[in-house]
Amino acid sequence: MNKSNLILAGSGYLGESIIAKYNIIKNSFNIIELCRSIKNDRPEVKTIQIDFDKINNDMSYVEGSVIVYMAPPDTVNLRDTRLNKFLDNISNYEIKKLIYISTSGVYGNCNGSVVNEKSQLNPLTDRAKRRADAETQVQKFCMRKKIGGIIFRVPGIYGHNRLPIKRVKKRDPLIKIEESRITNLIHVSDLTRLVIKALKLTNKETEIINVSDGKAVKTTKYYEIIYKALDIKLPEYISYEQAIIMYDEKRASFLKESRVLDVTKMKQLFPDCIKYEKLEDGIKESL
Repeated sequence: MNKSNLILAGSGYLGESIIAKYNIIKNSFNIIELCRSIKNDRPEVKTIQIDFDKINNDMSYVEGSVIVYMAPPDTVNLRDTRLNKFLDNISNYEIKKLIYISTSGVYGNCNGSVVNEKSQLNPLTDRAKRRADAETQVQKFCMRKKIGGIIFRVPGIYGHNRLPIKRVKKRDPLIKIEESRITNLIHVSDLTRLVIKALKLTNKETEIINVSDGKAVKTTKYYEIIYKALDIKLPEYISYEQAIIMYDEKRASFLKESRVLDVTKMKQLFPDCIKYEKLEDGIKESL
């Protein structure tokens, strides 16, 4: 049986997690990761060095492949020109499926309301606007190529080496719980299971899917769970307005958005993929 190539484009934290589960997909796929720099040799994966911002003439290895695109947008403007170049580079090849890892940030601030895949997009930050543009590019590409696409709208990813340990050890002040915004999270191993299941989803049109552990939580509560797991005394609490001034720009921008992701569609299409529904269990595993 001829195996297809699984292309991990922009392989980073999630890409490494997918590679770690190679035994699950080894009978169906050969893994090729596309990176800016060559990584250590591993028998189960081939690494190809690529500059996503340039035209790459020979990408014949994508022929007949499934692609998981994870590269972050560039910051030239509010369009994802990096993705645009990549799609141009592969436009003459037959692609079986394109999976794009987007962000739930495309919904913007919903003041704690529930949002599903049909909710109106209102990206507030430049990074979210680029992701919204990327989603449009992916949908048009898949429609033009007449292939099934999947767009995962992903919230905060956590896992091993992906917790705010430095902030906790510095005991940065937390926002008072009653003023804290609502966030959504997903453990990297759960997201990995979703991606692996999606590799063989037989959809003919592009599916947009919210993903999370299904348990929206206040940001302050998330930090309190980490403090407890590390057995570190809780820091002082400050107001939301104080935090916006005190925190760095990127962290403050996340605090300006609050929403609850409806993951009904995810559960219908990919049942039993979420192992860490309880945040305490996911954090304990991550430590």
